[in-house]
Amino acid sequence: MFSRSLKSVCMIATFGVLMAGAAWAADPETKAPAAKPAAKAAKPAAKPADEVAVFETSKGRMVAEFWEKDAPQTVANFKKLARQGFYNGTGFHRIMKGFMIQGGDPNSKNPNAPDLGTGGPGYNINDEFNAHQHVKGVLSMAHTGAPNSGGSQFFIMHAANSGLDGKYSAFGHLIAGMDVLDKIANSPTGPNPGMPGENSKPLDWTTIKTLRIMSKAAYTASAAAAKKPAAGKPADTKAGMGTGAGMDMNSGESKPAGSAPAAEASGHPGHDTVEKAKESTQPAPESQPAPESQGGNETPSGK
Repeated sequence: MFSRSLKSVCMIATFGVLMAGAAWAADPETKAPAAKPAAKAAKPAAKPADEVAVFETSKGRMVAEFWEKDAPQTVANFKKLARQGFYNGTGFHRIMKGFMIQGGDPNSKNPNAPDLGTGGPGYNINDEFNAHQHVKGVLSMAHTGAPNSGGSQFFIMHAANSGLDGKYSAFGHLIAGMDVLDKIANSPTGPNPGMPGENSKPLDWTTIKTLRIMSKAAYTASAAAAKKPAAGKPADTKAGMGTGAGMDMNSGESKPAGSAPAAEASGHPGHDTVEKAKESTQPAPESQPAPESQGGNETPSGK
């Protein structure tokens, strides 16, 4: 009897051990800790949208895109000033057909200001000379001739001039409105008090009504919308965004380098460069005085 009872107890104990082992094996938390989910891969930082500068002038619209990789500080400064409204109401205070048009001087809000060409934002930025050539439509920073003396004044090339390459911070170029550039460059000019002997002060003033920074995608969309004809009306290919003239940066640039006066610091493109251009293209070396720095914060003057 005792032996039979002992056998029963042993069988019950053995059964209990087996049941406990099965329960342990069925419990995943007891068997091993739960694996943590893999961390999500970090998303790459979104690239900033390409932006363009939209010049709304009294003679039409010009649009420029930037060379941000080659002149990042210059582009950032230009965008900052534009967004602050710094350029709104200013004018192109120095115009030289076949060379360049120059703007960005806050004093030019008054076309008759006695100190045209000498204004700036109150600080200077570093030069960012690069490999971009100064051809028609290129946007570049003016300076006084001293290192790192740019600020707000800029110029847009009306013709190719290799004498400026590597001496000015080229930071963009026109992608629309080359016809407007031609209109401004063809403005009648007279003696420039700040540039003795130079007929570069515009008699027909061109004002920058607004200078806006916007995404290239938004500009492209607005340009396409502007070209769509209204219901029942024929398409007006010149509506809104200006004509397509000048979209090709190489068009109309068959003139040899040096055929136009050059530009250099002090807010004016070029004194010495102009002299060299005259020597290479004109038989008489003293046919016209060369531009000089006005002593302002930035003007291209070719020294």
